[in-house]
Amino acid sequence: MLSSSKFRSLKFRLMVLISLTLLVVVGLPVGIFVYLLDKNYSEFATNMIETTSQVVYQFIYEGMMKNDSLVIQKNLELLALDPSLRNVRIYRPEGLIIYSSTPSEIKKDIGAVSDFFSPEDKGEVKELFFRNENIYIHHHPIRVEQECTTCHTNKGSLLAILDVRASFTPSEQIYGSVKNIAIFGSIIIIIFLWIFLNLIYHSQVENRLQMIMRGLERISSGKFNFKIKMPGWDELTLLAEKFNQMVENLKQSRLKEEQFIQEKLERADRLVTLGEVAAEIAHEVNNPAGIILSRAEILKEEIIEKGADSESLNDLNMIIQQTEKIAETTKSILHYSRKLPQQFSETDLGEIIKHSIKILEPIIKKHDVKIHLEIPGQACIIWGNYNQLEQVFCNLINNSLDFLPPGRGIIDIRISEKYDNKNKKIYLTEYEDNGPGISPEYRDKIFSPFFTTKEKDKGTGLGLFIVKNIIANHRGTIHLEEKDGSGARFVIGLESINGKS
Repeated sequence: MLSSSKFRSLKFRLMVLISLTLLVVVGLPVGIFVYLLDKNYSEFATNMIETTSQVVYQFIYEGMMKNDSLVIQKNLELLALDPSLRNVRIYRPEGLIIYSSTPSEIKKDIGAVSDFFSPEDKGEVKELFFRNENIYIHHHPIRVEQECTTCHTNKGSLLAILDVRASFTPSEQIYGSVKNIAIFGSIIIIIFLWIFLNLIYHSQVENRLQMIMRGLERISSGKFNFKIKMPGWDELTLLAEKFNQMVENLKQSRLKEEQFIQEKLERADRLVTLGEVAAEIAHEVNNPAGIILSRAEILKEEIIEKGADSESLNDLNMIIQQTEKIAETTKSILHYSRKLPQQFSETDLGEIIKHSIKILEPIIKKHDVKIHLEIPGQACIIWGNYNQLEQVFCNLINNSLDFLPPGRGIIDIRISEKYDNKNKKIYLTEYEDNGPGISPEYRDKIFSPFFTTKEKDKGTGLGLFIVKNIIANHRGTIHLEEKDGSGARFVIGLESINGKS
């Protein structure tokens, strides 16, 4: 099924739409046709029974003029020989039958005329047409005409009622056949079209959609070695082709991503090895530097005791100063490279930033970049891991150094205080440089793993990803702020250990 509920599925809604459309397109015209057929046949039957009544009336007219009861009765019996005429009779207004094509009915009382007629217009009795099953009945009033005044008075008064009953079997059969054919044919057409359209939808739409759905399920499970084979030239076939192209692109992208990740991991592994080698070298350099420094201090004391010239003393001081710098540099390398405990503790944010700058001081001087640090007078104590937060600021500074112009590069780092909506003190660290900045199309990607805009083999694309994870691990926030002109500006928020003020 394409949906968890069949009533919400595309198939169900389409079948309802098809059904309503067929009822409107086929059922409505047939309904109108049957209605018009009934109306026309009713008018036809009325005209036929009225014409029959006129023929009967003319057939007995001569006998009525002669007031010859035998002729009238004989003519009515002759009329009964016509198979379409079921019965013809004449009765008085009070209901007494005086003539009938069925002689046994004569002198029967069928009720007063008011029982058969609906008086209108001051109680005047008019012609009445009605139907009883397949018998059509016409009650025709017989009034005193001018020709009848020789025997009757009161011209225009109701003399008798001519009751003609006839059936039009052949025409009824034709009418019934046409009507049944129309209704039955419309039902067959609706059912056939419904089944036909349903089969078309099932074969041309539903099956193809299910093929695409199965393809999406295979993609979601990480399988890319397949193609959807769909015949035809319709839109779904084109969609399947586009789907296959997408799968192929995803496959190629995945291969490139795996290759890229492998390269980055290999590079990261080399960097780790290089870091370990650098730490070993620093350790090896640190020992001779310590020996040189101690011997230089001894020589300095001896020169001072012997009262040597100031030039030799200045040279010795220079040696001591440069040896101390070597020792300090190797100390920083050893500190940054060794694995420290990952537990959180009370940590001074300002001291972390200062030490991060000191670690990178040789690189900063090499790039001729100026760093302006602005921190509050009191310690900014947070609950965190010194080593991890140190890595945050080392990564940020390293990123800037890769893009800042030598001799003109500036990095501004400021720590300020604010309070959130829960009245908790937050230390905001604003990190800003005057480099080329980050293009708008890259702003949403900079914290993604392995994303980098640096030249090939210059970056791993993991720096800002690691930075964000470390900040999140400290329940802090980091975001890139939009900045007018050049440069990048990051804002890091970390909660003070003091909590509420």
